[in-house]
Amino acid sequence: MARKKRAPPDPKDPEMTDPRDEYLSRFIKDKKGKDLGESIGLDGDTLIIKDRMDFFRIPLKSVVIMDDHIQITGRVNWKKARKEGEKWRTSELDPLYVGDE
Repeated sequence: MARKKRAPPDPKDPEMTDPRDEYLSRFIKDKKGKDLGESIGLDGDTLIIKDRMDFFRIPLKSVVIMDDHIQITGRVNWKKARKEGEKWRTSELDPLYVGDE
């Protein structure tokens, strides 16, 4: 007896959408309009930004979603953001990372 194929989930179904998806794959601009990179992920209440080879992790409360980009509106400690972004990259993207040893 053949099984019926299930229809793929409807992306418009409210149960299948996450409002935080709005933050993903958008360019980030500072207060002066300078491009800072692209949003590639969320981790808790932080946004992960990739700029060339650098990763940054900044608080969501420091950004606002605009029509075609994400605008930095709050103060960001970029030195700390880079350090935290590197930790995120190591734990999430490095295939040989095993955890805190």
